[in-house]
Amino acid sequence: MLALLVLSLAAVLVGAQELVPSVPASISSAVAPAATEVPADSTDAGVPLFEEETTQLTDAVVADIVNTPEIQEYAHLFAFENTTTQLSERVKRQRRLVRCKSVPGDFLYPAELVWGIFDLLLGGALEPIVPLASYCYKDSEFDNYDADKCAAVTAGWTTGELHYNDPGSMMFPLYTGPTCLLPGDAASHGNCTQGGYSTYSVHVTNVAQIQLAVNFARTSSLRLVVRNTGHDYNGRSTGRGALSLWMHNLKGIQYIQNYKSSTYNGPVFKAGAGVLGYELYQAADKYGVSAVAGICPTVGVFGGYSANGGHSPLMQLFGMGSDQVLALEVVTASGLFITATPTVNSDLYWALLGGGGGTFGIVTSAVVKVHEKVPVTVATWSFNSFMTGPEPFWEALKFFWDEIPNYNANKTYSYGTIINAGVGYLYTMAPFFATKKTVAETNALLKPFFDKLTALGIQYKFNATYYDTFYPAYQASWSDDDFHIGSTAGTPGVRLVPTDNWATEPLRNQTWSAIRSAIDTAPVITIYNQRPATQDKILNSVNPAFRKEEAMVLMINGIADPSTAGGLKQAKDDFANKIMGPLREVTPNGGEYGNEADPWNTNWKQDFWGENYAELATLKRKWDPAGLFYVHHGVGSDEWVVEDGDRGVPTQDGRLCRV
Repeated sequence: MLALLVLSLAAVLVGAQELVPSVPASISSAVAPAATEVPADSTDAGVPLFEEETTQLTDAVVADIVNTPEIQEYAHLFAFENTTTQLSERVKRQRRLVRCKSVPGDFLYPAELVWGIFDLLLGGALEPIVPLASYCYKDSEFDNYDADKCAAVTAGWTTGELHYNDPGSMMFPLYTGPTCLLPGDAASHGNCTQGGYSTYSVHVTNVAQIQLAVNFARTSSLRLVVRNTGHDYNGRSTGRGALSLWMHNLKGIQYIQNYKSSTYNGPVFKAGAGVLGYELYQAADKYGVSAVAGICPTVGVFGGYSANGGHSPLMQLFGMGSDQVLALEVVTASGLFITATPTVNSDLYWALLGGGGGTFGIVTSAVVKVHEKVPVTVATWSFNSFMTGPEPFWEALKFFWDEIPNYNANKTYSYGTIINAGVGYLYTMAPFFATKKTVAETNALLKPFFDKLTALGIQYKFNATYYDTFYPAYQASWSDDDFHIGSTAGTPGVRLVPTDNWATEPLRNQTWSAIRSAIDTAPVITIYNQRPATQDKILNSVNPAFRKEEAMVLMINGIADPSTAGGLKQAKDDFANKIMGPLREVTPNGGEYGNEADPWNTNWKQDFWGENYAELATLKRKWDPAGLFYVHHGVGSDEWVVEDGDRGVPTQDGRLCRV
């Protein structure tokens, strides 16, 4: 049977390259996509499988591969971990002998013929990854210079849409080497190579393709990465020589009015792994309910977001993003497709919801709670130090800081940013998100703060708008433009500040002093007041620091010279000693949010997971004993190292090897 080779738009744009290496006609005519259909009710999630989830790889399909003479000798590459004792022993022997994941040029790296067979089994879903900015280089290994395409890439470089519609691009490209950036970005040294970009991508449209890729990567000692949008501050969805699973097109959303399980009765969505935050919000608005996702519109809901906890402008009402998930459909490191709930594979369920993305398995869909319609008053204001000088400015912000527990008790969520403009300071609150409050109630809550501004002689601009439902309030508050997409000039770091730090005046003052001193080195600091709603019973591994926080402080570490290792090391030292370090010292019971984490953090196990790390490490060894899933500063990642040389920042442009 002839396999269907479907050329994607990205491959067509590359033009000068073949989609994948070709195979002899005798093989292509004999090999069909390796998949079969299973019943939609083959799940313990309480909601039928999506159509793309019913297309699976099974033992019977693997047997068909084994019985196809033209590719019989390669069949073991696509088999499940537990298919035969012979396979398990072969894999165990390989793991003892091979320290590093294979990369192009290695003896163990799959030959072109094998990649071609893999693509046939996938149904033509394999694509080479070609960096978007390669169109701007007349002399690169890709040989695809195109002035018009370069102009389009340049115009869209700081927008999320350009990057999330490409199978390999990174919204924050510092970790790709960096290489193949826009020619004007000094960090790339004018080079355009594959660098830390993955080599191939599987354009996932069904579960069978994920299973094939997992089995192929495991048996071929390939690095495997999972990618949705590339919206990643630590480069966790790319890797040199890696096979990438592009989950972005799993967009199914189904509303179920009356869902029942052992832990919840009520309305839910079943949503695919490729669903973005704004898409979930749109669906909730359509059905007259509220759903929990993040503040950035183009962050996927069920990858790194819910896997790392997930803060939200509705968390004060309904809890963390992870707290919403009732069931998950998952492909494990063994290649099996299973369901994880509080009662089925409950340990994996616990680990997947808080233990970090790309670490324990590949989620294809989730069943998540939805809630009642929520009205919101969105308040915004701004002021600066130019007229009054710095001391009144800082006194005003200190007053707001002291009031944060009160704002949290009133179920609000805010996003206020301090900017060091060199000649003075700017402050913008955009927004103060007052859920279930009228404009009058919001004004009353904020009146003491604005009275303080008036007493200090600070002029300010203020606006408050009431919205009947969440989604239009959200649209008025956040966009991709808020998140510095495409930049190599900075890295973030966050600190979860616990309630303890407001317990006494001296500690409250020390905490504020640490933040104030940081702005002399950090160009931007954003302070969230946020406290997640209390859960009756915690069923996930979300960082315990989230359960006792009052605020999250995001500090941007400006990199004066991202083009040299010395410049990056200086940024690292500044962040550790002048920016985040003092706040860490005064918040020993705090933590860090893994999705916006300092890439240099040396205390990441404690900061990301606290007391949960030991159990997560045990479950990592159970569910992924070979270490197939690796991400920077993920559970178990200390057993691996990316050998990228002394770059000054932990890039993904290097071989992934066991320590």
